[in-house]
Amino acid sequence: MKKVSFILIILFGLLCACSTEEKTVQIDNKDFADTLYVQKVENNFTSDKLAKMIEDSEKIKQVLSKVEGLEAEKIDNDELIRILENHDSYYMFGFFEGDSTNIQKEDYGFQILEDGTILFNYDQVDNSDHPLVTVDTHKDILEDMKEMLEITF
Repeated sequence: MKKVSFILIILFGLLCACSTEEKTVQIDNKDFADTLYVQKVENNFTSDKLAKMIEDSEKIKQVLSKVEGLEAEKIDNDELIRILENHDSYYMFGFFEGDSTNIQKEDYGFQILEDGTILFNYDQVDNSDHPLVTVDTHKDILEDMKEMLEITF
């Protein structure tokens, strides 16, 4: 009986460990966005001095390529908000299709926290039902993006 209980406990542990829904970040069409809006939140504050609009389609594709292939797990919208509320400084990347003067709601977006954790608002372009958070931290990605986009803030 003890042996069966031990085996059941081990199986239950393995099932629980596998229950997080991990997925690889995939962006099938990197041509969807005409505009990338980058904004830094610093001490829970932001301003026009901490924002930059990029309309170079090649740079936009490069940014999307940098995050494609990362391993992430699904979280719910409440968890996404809770994580952001617990960090006072991070960078927001919003991708928009169409008129760059109308940036009400992005078609795709993510935030990069200071520790290199990346939060994706969408698991696919235009699908905000399943936000994602990277399994590992990626501090180098933010630095690479800032250099490529000539962001000095």
